[in-house]
Parts: sequence; structure tokens; C-alpha cells
Amino acid sequence: MRIVNSMSIFRIIGIVLLVLGIAMIATGSFQFREKKKILDTNTVDISTTENKIVTWPRIAGVAVAVGGIVLIVIGRNSRSKTAV
Repeated sequence: MRIVNSMSIFRIIGIVLLVLGIAMIATGSFQFREKKKILDTNTVDISTTENKIVTWPRIAGVAVAVGGIVLIVIGRNSRSKTAV
């Protein structure tokens, strides 16, 4: 619990969101493979692998990063008010 006491939960979430937002801006999308069964019998199993691409607009990454910055600032302000 010392980590939570020294860093506000807002700052921790803000840092995570900032890193996630920067990653979203840098990549723009990610891929994964999905295996689907077409035919499943006792003797024959036929399946296929599909490549899926998930994309998001760059403005979403900017919004997530800005939200992270806001939470970091809120965490810093609440920490300075409690220290006084």
C-alpha cells in the first residue's frame, strides 16, 4: 500500500493511459489470427485461419493520451493539497 500512498491512484491510471495513448498513436492498429472450424466430424476436422485487423482513428489515441495527462495533473494537485 506504500506505492498507492506515495503515488495517487489518479497518477497511476494517468501514466497507464498516457503510455496506451502514445502506443495507439504510434501503431494505429493491431492484427491477430482467429482459427475457425468449418467442419468437425469424428474423422475429419477442417479449419481455417483468418487474419483480423483492428484499427482505430489517431484522434482516439490523442484523446486517451490527453485523458492520461489530465489524470496525472489531478493526481499531482490532490497530492500537493494533502501535503499542506
